Amino acid sequence: MIKIIVHAFAEPTEAVVEVVYASTDETAILEKMATLKKRYPNDYLATYDLPLDTDLTVLPHYPSVAICPDDFSGGTS
Repeated sequence: MIKIIVHAFAEPTEAVVEVVYASTDETAILEKMATLKKRYPNDYLATYDLPLDTDLTVLPHYPSVAICPDDFSGGTS
């Protein structure tokens, strides 16, 4: 099992969703997430657990984000 951090943000003409960090170390994930929240306080940040060697699309939920620029107007992260 690994964990990934997904970062999503909206620009005037597009939205971006990116995987910014991956690790098997829980402490490293928590530290990186704290750093990213400080750096991107108005953006969407999420941590996902991912099993290795698995077709993620067959799971009930896997890393995916549907966003529009209005999603970022409230400053929620």
